[in-house]
Amino acid sequence: MAGLQELENLSAPHCVLLAVHYANESNLAALRALTALRDTDFDVELAFRILLTHLPESVPPVEYIGYLDELASDNRTPGDDPAAALDIAPVEELTKSDARKKRRKLELLPLVHPLYKSETDLDLLTHFLIHRAHRIDAQTGLPSAIPELVAPFIGHSEYLRTWLISTALPLLRLMYEYYPESPAPSLDDFARLTGRRAIDLQLANLRRVNAGTREGGHAARDLRGVVGPWICGATERKRRKLSPDDRSASITETPAQEPDDWEALFGWLVDTSKADFALVSSAITEWDGPEDLDLGGFEEGRDYVDDDSQRKLERRYAQTALACLYLLDSNHTDTLQTAHGLLSRISDLLGLEPPPDLTVTVEALPSCTADMPILQDLKASNLLEENITRTDNPLTEAKQDAVHLVELLIFSTFVLSSLQQPFSLRHVSRMFLRNDQSEQTSLLHKIVHTLSTSTKLDGEQWRSNRSRLLWLWNWGSNQAGNDRHAQGILGHIDSNTIETEILKGLLEGSQFPLVVQLYIRPASDRSLLPLADVERTILTAVLQHYDNASNGNRTRGGMKRASDIFAAFKSHFPSSGRFQRMQALLAATHAMSFYSLILQHGVPFQPVNIRVSADPLSLIQKLLEQNLRSYTHLDDLISIGQNLVVAMPSTIMDEDDSHTDLDATVLEKMKAAAERRVIGMTVEAALAEDDFETAYSYVVNRLTPSTPSPPVSPPLSKSSQPFSFGSYDSDTKEDYGEDVAWRAAVQAGRHRFSLSSSQTWGSANTAARPDLRRLEQRMELLSQALLLAPPRHLEEVLAVWQECETEMNNLLAEETEAEERFNDAADRRLPGAFAEAVVIQPRREVGRGAVEEAPIGLFDVARGAAAAFSKSAFPLRGSGGSRAVSGSESHGDTGRASVDLGSDSGSMHSTGDDRVRRRDMVANVVTGGLASGLGWVLGATPVNERQ
Repeated sequence: MAGLQELENLSAPHCVLLAVHYANESNLAALRALTALRDTDFDVELAFRILLTHLPESVPPVEYIGYLDELASDNRTPGDDPAAALDIAPVEELTKSDARKKRRKLELLPLVHPLYKSETDLDLLTHFLIHRAHRIDAQTGLPSAIPELVAPFIGHSEYLRTWLISTALPLLRLMYEYYPESPAPSLDDFARLTGRRAIDLQLANLRRVNAGTREGGHAARDLRGVVGPWICGATERKRRKLSPDDRSASITETPAQEPDDWEALFGWLVDTSKADFALVSSAITEWDGPEDLDLGGFEEGRDYVDDDSQRKLERRYAQTALACLYLLDSNHTDTLQTAHGLLSRISDLLGLEPPPDLTVTVEALPSCTADMPILQDLKASNLLEENITRTDNPLTEAKQDAVHLVELLIFSTFVLSSLQQPFSLRHVSRMFLRNDQSEQTSLLHKIVHTLSTSTKLDGEQWRSNRSRLLWLWNWGSNQAGNDRHAQGILGHIDSNTIETEILKGLLEGSQFPLVVQLYIRPASDRSLLPLADVERTILTAVLQHYDNASNGNRTRGGMKRASDIFAAFKSHFPSSGRFQRMQALLAATHAMSFYSLILQHGVPFQPVNIRVSADPLSLIQKLLEQNLRSYTHLDDLISIGQNLVVAMPSTIMDEDDSHTDLDATVLEKMKAAAERRVIGMTVEAALAEDDFETAYSYVVNRLTPSTPSPPVSPPLSKSSQPFSFGSYDSDTKEDYGEDVAWRAAVQAGRHRFSLSSSQTWGSANTAARPDLRRLEQRMELLSQALLLAPPRHLEEVLAVWQECETEMNNLLAEETEAEERFNDAADRRLPGAFAEAVVIQPRREVGRGAVEEAPIGLFDVARGAAAAFSKSAFPLRGSGGSRAVSGSESHGDTGRASVDLGSDSGSMHSTGDDRVRRRDMVANVVTGGLASGLGWVLGATPVNERQ
């Protein structure tokens, strides 16, 4: 009792100093008794402040929870034996004056923590507990004691309950349960976090642990146990963000509005999905959204989100999930499977039917319904990142149409991947919204090219791939859009283009039977493509391989591919002019491949050279120049030339009907004209190699007069260079075939043989002069040229004829002089001839035997005009038919035939009436031309009129 009396004698400052001493000593029993017995000196705030300032934070809260409750309820009790607990020795020596001085110097912490100054409505106990919790964390670093301190009092204050759930609980879980090995912020720092910065910090460990993995880890756990509880304190955080000064300032100016904590979380999900889609997908799949919260049991049945807000947040959550899908920028198949799982989760959240499995057959793929108004409202700007999460964005609205659209896009992405075109969902969505025809066409070409050039596919695989392409085009719907041919991602392309590209792929993949089944002889009455388009596509594929071929042989490379495609469909287009022309082109190219042919700049011949040439027949001229004795293959070259003119390679795919189908008569005339031109080329080549006999044989045997023929190729430009059959230019309407004939005859008749060719005659044939024989052949060729040449070229032919005639006369004169010298010498050597004998030697005549005639004039030839056209045009061939030699005969045979012809003296010395002199023949030929041409201009009088 003495102790209690002494306590009563202490002044108030003495009591406060004694309470501070008890608090520092953690003597809670004495402190409890002191504050109870001297309650008038210790109001609640002072008691809390002494405890807050001087009671060590390491003291377990359980030891003073009861005392706190007594103070808060103002139901103080001194304990069972207060006298034993009290000891006033620490202050009894202090005078009242000293006690007052020390009391004034005593510094006690304010009860309200600086972070909670704005919380003016809170009671003293709540402020003490929150401040004490911060002190425990700051001083000990052991926030695990905070729930022991606060939890017994959560029923006292809803604010305290919310604070424990939203501030202390998330921090404790991060530090002790979820990531104990990772550093964590202090309670002071954690309580200051707001908005997106708080979300980033709370989920930083989650992203770090799951970095580089394709698993979501504990994303749903962290959202449910850390972020979700933290968001429950959003209202309190907003209230304490504004100090009294801030509140007064907000009356005059509106601060920038920040998104609330739920929006911050949804924004984090969207942003994180771009870098770690698996993490976000796992979070959304396993977390049921704002209603799925783990509050540690402290909520005790309370709902921190009302029903109206709950519904809005759930739809916003689904919209966030849709936005994550549209931002998916990975083309991996695993990622696409994850996106499909997320789509299933979205459907479940909205109560919709789940999508089918990604690996379903083409027939089971989802289809676009006829009534999808969302397709009419979409714009490319809807896919921008700044717009993707807008609540009014039709792409991400939590509605059935939006979910169905993203389902179609996901399956489109998967189908493209199965067609060896891996794209991200974002790329496919962007392409669909851009609705660019050129982009879609380019993608279609790429798909078909990849399928046709990759691993060889069988017919069933091609059927399935075709069905996939058609699904990508129309999404299983026959309804067209406002500005589209179909609804799918390739919907801006028309159906004919789709089918044409598929046909090209089938041709490239050698699926010829399938082409026939689908496009030429379809099972249904409706054709997928017009037959004319099918024909054009087939021939275009043939020409593509043809143009890319490096060799003309049809058993190799591009030519083999072209020939295979052509052969597979030739029987299905029996009356097609283009197919006939293509067959001729392939045959000519194959035949040319057996010859060596180098074009300008040393470039070897390629099939495309025929197609780009304005005059394909001119290539035969180059072929003859570069292949020795190739002119002897006359029939082969004629076949090549005829096929080239029939094919008309440069116009084979023209739309002009005049180039497509040719009349049989016109075709035959073209082939005949081509034959004569090729023969003219071979004659020129034979003469270039000094093979006069072959050239002579070709002219007299193969270049006979024929009916008029049309030109075989377009006229080329005029040139001042010497005439060549490889590049012929005609500016007249005369018959081209006859033009070739007389020009070939003139070229052969102009040819002068070399000494080496004259030496091929054997010594046994010295009686037959080769020079005379060749000259006689040249004159025969010139006589044929006179028959075929048009009037305007007669002067040219006659000039050559006169040269040959002069040369013939000189040779005959030399021969006569030599014979006379021989006879004179022989007469002098006769036995008994001692004097010269007078011998009347008949004069040797040139031409018709024993009939002397004066030199013929130009108008003297008119005498035989009537007879000229009643006789054969080739009088020498009438009795010398056995002289004809084939172009394919060897030089030995040709020489032998020429020797026999040379030994026949009838042509120059015969006196029979069955022979016609060449001078008479020339006269007969030129009569018509000269009489109507030069004669009347000169004013000459014909011979018959002079008589």
